[in-house]
Amino acid sequence: MLAGTHSDNGDVLYNHGDGDIWLYKISLDGTIMWQNTYGGSATEMPRQFFKTGDSGFLIFGNTESSDGDVSGLHGGGDFWLVRTDSLGNLLWQKCLGGSNNDRPEQMIPAHDGGYIGIGSTCSDDGDISHLYGAWDAWVVRVSEEGTLLWEKTYGGSGQDYGSSITATADGGYMLGATISSTTGYVNCELTGLNDICDASLIKIDSLGEIEWQQCYGGSDYDALIQIKQTTEGGYVFMATTRSTDGDVSGFHGPGGDGNKSDLWVVKLDASGTIAWQRCLGGYENEQPGFLALHPDGGYLIGGNSNSTEGDINCNASLPGTYTGWLVKLDASGEIAWQRCLGSQVNNSLTAIHILGQEHYLIGGGTRANGGDVDCDLKGQTDIWLVELMDTLTGIQAAVPATTPDITARPNPAKHWVSFTYELPMGMSQAVLEVADATGRLLGSEKLNNNKGQSLWDIRGISAGVYYYKLTGNGFAKSGKLVIVE
Repeated sequence: MLAGTHSDNGDVLYNHGDGDIWLYKISLDGTIMWQNTYGGSATEMPRQFFKTGDSGFLIFGNTESSDGDVSGLHGGGDFWLVRTDSLGNLLWQKCLGGSNNDRPEQMIPAHDGGYIGIGSTCSDDGDISHLYGAWDAWVVRVSEEGTLLWEKTYGGSGQDYGSSITATADGGYMLGATISSTTGYVNCELTGLNDICDASLIKIDSLGEIEWQQCYGGSDYDALIQIKQTTEGGYVFMATTRSTDGDVSGFHGPGGDGNKSDLWVVKLDASGTIAWQRCLGGYENEQPGFLALHPDGGYLIGGNSNSTEGDINCNASLPGTYTGWLVKLDASGEIAWQRCLGSQVNNSLTAIHILGQEHYLIGGGTRANGGDVDCDLKGQTDIWLVELMDTLTGIQAAVPATTPDITARPNPAKHWVSFTYELPMGMSQAVLEVADATGRLLGSEKLNNNKGQSLWDIRGISAGVYYYKLTGNGFAKSGKLVIVE
């Protein structure tokens, strides 16, 4: 797990200064196994991390320090690379940037080894070879050892920000940016008096040369957050929007209110033409967290919301507070299901790891217990991890009037486990599956009675935490099984 922290107590063993990068490993049940913080006397924040070939880690973030773990700061804030061993011990670090502020956003593995990252810069010296305007999108290509191989800025005369990057099947990369420039190397044709900026795609080759670019949005504020290439060669991006015209339709709130925005999901073909677009939200404000490709060809959208109407039809938060919001879109952009997560004080969803078709690990933040949150809270805002196994509860019309039931006994189990089940009224067929924590299926059995028992021999299965699931036509029920030695 990668996070930022301002703490020096509770689960956090050490803090170098104002804010540190925090790397920690947890067991399957969420227990911290080891941890380390990285930083100096000023502020450091994380963006991405990768497991390296020797089981160590490479962290991509930002730094404003010139002491502690940090050396080589160029100016107000730099891109920061941190390399650790398998236990999080610092091996080396490197700063990239210029004398002004440089803000990192995302880094991915490059096609031919090493890494490529994107962010923004307002520097015109140091590692930055050219600045077109007040702010430019900045892309850096580094080796596995952190050596800068090449860098390029993309922008015009205004303020342009890089936010996301995805590798493309042709060996190049697609950049996601938010552009306010109307002239220069990269620009948008802004259309309205309030059109502050548009979402922009910039397609580059393996050396960073522009192949094509295109802008998307309406006459108000549209900012790209994250982009992915889809399996058929097109693209999907998530943005935040306040527009009600242009490329944007279906906005939920009142137009022109700077405090109210929707999540905007846009599907494009390989040439950048819009296939469909969808505004997600309610009358108030929705804030973006993540975009992920689902194994079934759909999309998972995470963030938070303080709306209680529109698309938001699950557990509403207290008025004025934010609830974590998870939405599943099918391949055509229609809502398949949704779920609100959190307590009745501000919550957020910021990251997801897909373990299986309906098995997710979600990271976010929370401030209070209650609702879905039952934690030993340590301070003002805690990191909140949520494991979801069954998401079918969001499809209300498909759930029968009576619900299924299944239990496992003994639990914990050692040699044998018996599953006792009862299906909804009028149903006599279901499937029982058992999977490990990664989603790998250990076994399945077809059930042909409305109720009964299923005895499983678990001798030879390693000790650990497993999950069982009973599924049928329009219903699902799951639980946790602990196997001991």
